[in-house]
Amino acid sequence: MPPARYIRLSPTEVSALETLYRHTKDADLRTRCQMILLSAQEYSVADIANLTLFDQDTVLFWFTHYEADGLAGLEDRPHPGRPPKSGRSRSTDSARSR
Repeated sequence: MPPARYIRLSPTEVSALETLYRHTKDADLRTRCQMILLSAQEYSVADIANLTLFDQDTVLFWFTHYEADGLAGLEDRPHPGRPPKSGRSRSTDSARSR
């Protein structure tokens, strides 16, 4: 069993995480904030994984990113490849105009 891992936060960091948690519309980002805040309350990685419905490796992944980059580390990174198409497809538009 790996040793316990907790993230220690200053009051300023707690406040910033709580603010982001309350105001973001991104559910994934909210969950990542929750992971960090629960760790600061000394919840185990296993408990955090159970509460957030992610596996322990994912929790540890976000711990590492937060420790390296702070709040910015919790943001999604750009994905390689072609960006997703936005809006409706042409076939949907042409079918509606008939």
